[in-house]
Amino acid sequence: MARTVILAHGDADGVTAAAVAKSVYRGAEVFFTHPVGLLEDFREFAKDAERVLILDISLDEKQLKGLLEEFKRFKGGILYIDHHPLPPGARLEEVGVEVVHEEGPCAAELTFRRLKPGWEMSRVALYGAIGDYALDTPWVREAMLRWDIKSLFLEAGTLVLGLDYIGRDHELKRRIVNELSRDVLPTSIPELLIAATVQAKRIEEMRRKLPQLVRTGRSVAYVVNPPGSLGLAAFYARVLADKPVGLAASERGGTYVISVRAGDPRVDLNSLLRRLAPRLGGHGGGHPQAAGARIPASRLSEFIEELDRAVSAACSGKG
Repeated sequence: MARTVILAHGDADGVTAAAVAKSVYRGAEVFFTHPVGLLEDFREFAKDAERVLILDISLDEKQLKGLLEEFKRFKGGILYIDHHPLPPGARLEEVGVEVVHEEGPCAAELTFRRLKPGWEMSRVALYGAIGDYALDTPWVREAMLRWDIKSLFLEAGTLVLGLDYIGRDHELKRRIVNELSRDVLPTSIPELLIAATVQAKRIEEMRRKLPQLVRTGRSVAYVVNPPGSLGLAAFYARVLADKPVGLAASERGGTYVISVRAGDPRVDLNSLLRRLAPRLGGHGGGHPQAAGARIPASRLSEFIEELDRAVSAACSGKG
């Protein structure tokens, strides 16, 4: 049998996209990666595979040339499904990659539409759409009419919060992908339900502590090493300080992992982070209103200052 490898992001959208794919390719091996790690992980895990699906992974500009060369050398088939803005020069089709790319829908929706599994897997794809706030698409609006919305949001919330708590436990995430691929409800996966309950309490505790931890610039509110989810810390920092952008950063081994959230449509975080982060020796990108970056620890203050200036310029119409 053809060896199939799935390389997916480890958040709710990536996990549900992987589950939809695994419902079609039952014997597929699942590995979790991220934009900066994609090149190395492709080399390691896709070796000898006949089919590789890359799901919900933004392409990092610094590694783009190496990725294109690696894809061109690969003897099997590659299917790339993603919804992040593509960097300039990402000519994947020219190196034999099948590309499914659309910025509005989540990756799980795109995977469902491309692979066409049984209709029951639409519920799993909807979990990904809810987790990624990608609800305003024709497919999602139609699909949600066929499921009980109260149960749908309960299951999606359990999955999102549980995955946040689980973090980088990839073996457990693989088991969750396998269960979801068989349309098992997230609330019926004991480890996930417990993790979601603990994470919900953590988030509330963090929310109550954030007013004392948030610092502000002119247009950016930020918190360093928050006691919980970076994405939610960035969101609440923005809300609490009433600023256009919120940022949360956590130090890991000499690098700050950063999550940024915007509430002003004039701010394109993907463009800003793709431009600013490499200048400071890091990587950045994502969506216009939700993006992330990795920055050397010594450059964090500089990064926040530059981002604050850029956001202020964008909001004043000078960016």
